[in-house]
Amino acid sequence: MKNVFIFLVVLGFSQFSFAKLKPFNFPSSLGSLRNECLHIEEQYPEFACLKFEFYQSSPDALQADFDELIDTNDYNLRTSNWSELMTMLMTSMDAQIYRYQNPRDIEILLRTKAKNQWELLRLKDGLRDFWVDPHTYWYPSVDAISFIAINKKTSQILVISHGERN
Repeated sequence: MKNVFIFLVVLGFSQFSFAKLKPFNFPSSLGSLRNECLHIEEQYPEFACLKFEFYQSSPDALQADFDELIDTNDYNLRTSNWSELMTMLMTSMDAQIYRYQNPRDIEILLRTKAKNQWELLRLKDGLRDFWVDPHTYWYPSVDAISFIAINKKTSQILVISHGERN
């Protein structure tokens, strides 16, 4: 419940911090995954699902909104690509999964990872211009990796993060 409250506070802050950039309603399958992940993360405190944030901009404001998003979150970005995104995020999740010893726990977490990976693959279409910050801070993560991707056709910005939980 605490995480839900903090998510809503962060979401509320995000809505007011960007003049033209608005949170985007993500696909319903991601909503289902988010609910499942909340349950899994309660059961497995050493494991974290991917964090997806969608922002809707406009063609005229896309670059300004992107710059403001970077400045507001103190990103230290370098260019990246889809392959690096998949490799780094899935490797990060694997490192958390294999901390567990029980085969049943590992099986549950591998299924959850596969669902996160599937959602990434569904989002791939239209994404271009990838950037990564390998050392970001995202609550409840102490050390996280964040990728930013832009869909210029729809003027959407997607932030995908994964990290260690407190």
